[in-house]
Amino acid sequence: MQTQAYFENIQNHILSEIEQAHSSIQLAVAWFTDENLFKALCGKARKGVAIELMIMSDEINNSCGINYDLLCNAGGKVWKINTFGATENLMHNKFCIIDNSTVINGSYNWTKKAQHNHESITIISENIELALQFSDEFRSIKEKYFGKDTESIVVDFGIICSRLSTLKETIRTGDAEDIDYLAAKLKKHIKLFSDPKLSTIVKIIDYIERRYYSEAVDEITLFINRYKSLTVYTDTEIAALRLELRSLELRISSLEDEKIEHEKLIHEFEVRHNRELGDIILKILKLKAGKYKFEARNNPEKEKDYEEAEQDYRSFYDSYETLKEEKIFELTEEQKKELKIIFRRASKLCHPDAVDEEHKKDAEEIFKDLNNAYSKNDFEKVQQILNDLEKGIFTLGSDTINEKGKLLIMIKDLRRVYERLEKEVRQNKQDITYKLLISIKDWDEYFANIKVELLSELERLERN
Repeated sequence: MQTQAYFENIQNHILSEIEQAHSSIQLAVAWFTDENLFKALCGKARKGVAIELMIMSDEINNSCGINYDLLCNAGGKVWKINTFGATENLMHNKFCIIDNSTVINGSYNWTKKAQHNHESITIISENIELALQFSDEFRSIKEKYFGKDTESIVVDFGIICSRLSTLKETIRTGDAEDIDYLAAKLKKHIKLFSDPKLSTIVKIIDYIERRYYSEAVDEITLFINRYKSLTVYTDTEIAALRLELRSLELRISSLEDEKIEHEKLIHEFEVRHNRELGDIILKILKLKAGKYKFEARNNPEKEKDYEEAEQDYRSFYDSYETLKEEKIFELTEEQKKELKIIFRRASKLCHPDAVDEEHKKDAEEIFKDLNNAYSKNDFEKVQQILNDLEKGIFTLGSDTINEKGKLLIMIKDLRRVYERLEKEVRQNKQDITYKLLISIKDWDEYFANIKVELLSELERLERN
């Protein structure tokens, strides 16, 4: 699974994801007025991609100038909701599912105006389970306002997984007659559905008919692990709340990753700056303080300049001594990429907002240690923390909550966390130091040039 938050050029990121679609796009947003995004959807529909668009039937959409019939003419489907109160439901469900594996979610409305607003999206790719949960939510909203889709029957993955588990156990007992009977029964059952996600079942049955039992068992295991949670919920509202909670957890995790990446970059720069230039800057500040001190003896008006120079020297000296002891491990570019992957996996398992209340304090300590190790490029420490977390130390909050009231409270709290993090990350992107860092193409060249300038200044001060 890959998760990435975006704050700028959002339209281009969405267009890129649409362009990569091969089989299906399901989109539920309150307002859709972006002509470029609409043209991209129509283009994909003409190429045979199954497009479903669900929007509000209100003045904003109906007067924006987009002819939604063009998408229908291209082979797509447009669902306009005009029931009173639907706005609130769709407002919290701005999501897009692409090829049943990628989810686009966030505060961004697919409108012309949104391009100039302070909004964001999170793109979660290679997460089939989450994508299918969002797809189920899309179907639930559609059924609520338009009735059940008579063109297809919804797959109950709970029943499929249960039958596969029985088949798997039967294969282990080695009774060929029972195996054939269960496989035939399963084959008959899946013929009722046109869902492309069941192509794996066809593959499993083929293995069994050819007596490739070990391959069949492997495929059954993979299928059950992937789809076991996609059972039909009896309470669609709880299912929607659980999905929103899970979505918020992933979006918060993505923002945390973004924030930590900013802080890590700045920290690495500060340590490198301190190592390369610290002693020269310290000498310059000390000489300046001494110069002003000498001048202040004969001119009281220079006393303030001396105090400020002395304060600058002391402040930099304290920072210099602290950073001098800081050790950042040298990694290759490949190792840095791998470190980022394992760090993100670990952070999602111990984030304080994603665990139950009982474990929050412990999670905070581990999360702090994890961030500290990551900031130092301590590959072994980050890997060790991930290994410990994957043993199941914590229970994710969203998996332990099953009451509607508690879900609503958690969602409310996580929305506040998300809004705070979104604001912080946006501010970090505007930080002068961060803007400087992303503008530097070659750190070696940058520090070499600055060092020449500082040595020249130091030489001038020493002469005077």
